[in-house]
Amino acid sequence: MAETALTAAADRPTYETADGRFDEDRLREFVEAYDGPEDPDYPGCVPIPMTLEQFDNYEGGVEYWSRERCTALICRDGSPAHEVPGGRLPGLLTRVEQERGSPIFCCGALRMVTVDVGGETAEGMHPDQSVYLRPGEWIPSGRRTVIRRDPRPDVVLEVDNTTDVRRHKLGVYARWGFPEIWVETPDGPMPSRPRRVVPGLTIYVLDQGEYRTSAESVALPSWGAHEIHAALNEAPVSADTIECLVRVGRTLGDREGTGPMDDVQIAGYMRRSHDVGHTAGFARGLEQGQAKARREALAYAATEALRLRGIPLSENFGRRVAATTTSPEALLGAAQLAATEADFWAGLGSG
Repeated sequence: MAETALTAAADRPTYETADGRFDEDRLREFVEAYDGPEDPDYPGCVPIPMTLEQFDNYEGGVEYWSRERCTALICRDGSPAHEVPGGRLPGLLTRVEQERGSPIFCCGALRMVTVDVGGETAEGMHPDQSVYLRPGEWIPSGRRTVIRRDPRPDVVLEVDNTTDVRRHKLGVYARWGFPEIWVETPDGPMPSRPRRVVPGLTIYVLDQGEYRTSAESVALPSWGAHEIHAALNEAPVSADTIECLVRVGRTLGDREGTGPMDDVQIAGYMRRSHDVGHTAGFARGLEQGQAKARREALAYAATEALRLRGIPLSENFGRRVAATTTSPEALLGAAQLAATEADFWAGLGSG
C-alpha cells in the first residue's frame, strides 16, 4: 500500500480521548471534512493513524486496517445511500429462507481479521454485509471473526458509492479465500461519486484463487446480478423480485430437501389458512345441505298431498317440484287447491 502523508497533527481536530480511544463523532467530522491525499489503493477513503489497541476498541466501520502500517482506511461516504443496500439485503433473504425452509443469517458489518501466532490482530476490515447460509452449523460470536479459524461467510456485500474495492480490497478477499463477493453501486445519485463508478451490481466468484465475474450467484443459485441490483434499489419489493426470491428459495430447498412447511411462521400461516378454509367450507356445505334437504322435504310433502287426493302425476313431477324456488306456503297451498297437475303448476305460476 502506498505511503500517505497525513495532515500535521497540530492542524488536525483532536479525535483521540485521554486514554487513546477515538471519539467517533469527532473522528467522523474529521473524515467528512478531510481534504488531504487519498491512498491510491483505497479511493474515497481517509487514512487515519490507528494502533492495534485503537483498532480493537474501535466501533466504527473500517475499509481496511494494517498493523504493519498502523493505519486505518475509513470510507468518507457515510451517507444513508451507502448503508441502504446492506440494510435491505436481510429483508430480502428472509423471504428466501422462508421459501427454503431453513434460516439465513446476516451479520452486518462484521469485523473480519487475520491474527498472528500470538493471536493478535494483523489486519482487518468490515464488509458492508456478511451472509451465512448455514447458521445452524456456525454463527459468528464475539467482536471479531478470525480468518482461517472461523467459517467464512457465503456472500459478502460491498457498496461502492465513492470507493472502488477492485483496487485492493478484492485482492485481500481473494487472499482470505472468500467464495463470493457482491459489489453494489446504488441507483441513487451521489455528487462525490467518480464517473467511472456506475450503478449496478457485479458478482465475483472465487475460482482457483482468483475472482471471475458471474452473471448470477453461486451461493444463491439462479439469482442474477441485475435482479439483485433491482431488489436492493426498490421499495417496496416488487412482484418481479418476489418471484425471484421464491425461485431462489425453492432451488435451495430442493437441494436440501426442505420447503416452506419447515419454516415455523409459514407453516403456521398455512395451518391457519387450512383451518379457516375447513371451517368456512363446512359451514357452507352445511348451509347448502340444509337448503337442499328443505327443498326435498317440501317436494315430498306437495307430492304426497296430491297423491293422497288421487290426482295423477307425471313421471318427472318430483324433479320439477324439487327444483322450484317457490315459497313453502305457495307450494303447499297449490297442492291443497289443485284439481289436476296442470292446476298445481298454474297455481305456482309455472304454466
